[in-house]
Amino acid sequence: MDIERLRTFLAVALRGTFSAAAHEVSMSQSGVSRQVQRLEQELGVVLFDRTEIPLALTPAGEKLLAYAQNVLGQHQALQVALKQQQPALSGDLRIAASTTPGEFLVPRLVSAFLERYPEVRPSVRILDSAEVVELLQAGAYEVGFVGAQGSSTLEYVEVLEDEIVLAVPARHPLARGAAVELEELAGQPFIEREGGSGTLRSAYEAVARRGLVFPSHRVAMVLGSTEAVVSAVRAGLGIGLVSSLALQGRSRKEVRAVRISGVPLLRPLYLAYSPSVVLQATSRAFVDFTLEHRMAAGRSGLGKKQPTSNL
Repeated sequence: MDIERLRTFLAVALRGTFSAAAHEVSMSQSGVSRQVQRLEQELGVVLFDRTEIPLALTPAGEKLLAYAQNVLGQHQALQVALKQQQPALSGDLRIAASTTPGEFLVPRLVSAFLERYPEVRPSVRILDSAEVVELLQAGAYEVGFVGAQGSSTLEYVEVLEDEIVLAVPARHPLARGAAVELEELAGQPFIEREGGSGTLRSAYEAVARRGLVFPSHRVAMVLGSTEAVVSAVRAGLGIGLVSSLALQGRSRKEVRAVRISGVPLLRPLYLAYSPSVVLQATSRAFVDFTLEHRMAAGRSGLGKKQPTSNL
């Protein structure tokens, strides 16, 4: 039974709503709901009476509550005891990450991790989401970060919720407002990421879930990184779909963030690893550190972001 699912269940049980639990564990409300549903599927029972607010535990939920409190208490005590006995952590830490988390999330997590474990030697390989999943499945890497779930054999833990926006040159007609209609994108020159991009896939899936079709447009250029896409947009070569994290700190005189009206482009960024693999000490410590610091990451600018006036 996954420890993170138990922790999420406990937050819901104590807080009484998915939204309150989501705030506590620094996860989206939909992510909390998915975690609870997976736990119910694993155990073959219903844990909450969802007809009441605050949520009421079923008899099975009451039993799991006592179990979860006991297990999580022992888990925390064990971690403290082991940390007190462990020698200084050292060795290589190899991380595979898709472009958005690799460029904007992982560097901050690694920097904070090195403050605790300065003898660790990290390296980050940035690929597209599909390649990251393949490397994790093959055992070539133990830790990965992706913007979309792939293989069901991997464990995906939501680290933060990202927003996808249109990056538009400041002098472009579409930059006049905070949002545009989907049909206004027809025929526009797009700067796109390569085909395995989780950003593109998440955006198209969000449009499809609304029963809409992304309008036909001209692909002006295909590039391999988010930074390259933003640079091309800044040069006036087209518009592009990027993480809002990529536009933080950018001047509105160069590039502006624009939403698509009626289509929320929110997607989780995941920590991914194989639950069947015994992680090396550096990988295990980094996974634990990432889970421990999810809420702190959100407070330091790594959580859900909206386009702001300084974009």
